[in-house]
Amino acid sequence: MNSDTGQFAPAHLAQWLETTRYYLFADLESAAGANTLPQLRQDSHGAQTHFIARVRGRLLRLLKRPPTGGENSLQELERAFYSQITFIALNPAVPRRMLGWLRDGDARLQRRIQRVIDHYVSRLSVIIERGKRQGAIRADINPRSAAMRFVAMIQALVLKADAGLHPREGLFRAATTAFALFRADLAVSAQ
Repeated sequence: MNSDTGQFAPAHLAQWLETTRYYLFADLESAAGANTLPQLRQDSHGAQTHFIARVRGRLLRLLKRPPTGGENSLQELERAFYSQITFIALNPAVPRRMLGWLRDGDARLQRRIQRVIDHYVSRLSVIIERGKRQGAIRADINPRSAAMRFVAMIQALVLKADAGLHPREGLFRAATTAFALFRADLAVSAQ
């Protein structure tokens, strides 16, 4: 700040804007439906770490919602699946950015993203195990393997959407088909 005029120097303002632009405009642009968020500098690990933490929080909140009355584990999985697909359809830049960081080869970011995925798989495994105890999911299902298939199914849909194979409407149609097959594989057959 210039003590004579009580105003900030232009160089100081430019530096401040460069440092904070991601935090200032990321939510605004995603709310407006922009497909790309402002580019982060490659050395901005703090901003990347914050972004990954926000994604992790969002994913885990999808699984923390209390089940509605009479909801079994298959319904809970379905609710989490469609909530995540909706989030991806509304915020396509989020998975695109995460995939970009995985491709860039930064080992630290790759480990953080892998920890988010592992934690999500663990939460899904608990839901699937509970479904086995309830009798809604087949007894021979391995909860961790089924949870990893759940995540892989979402990742495949994201990759297809990112490649332009599924526009938003096509993403929902493909998600419906994919989840129906997943559910049919897990569910106890009605005899």
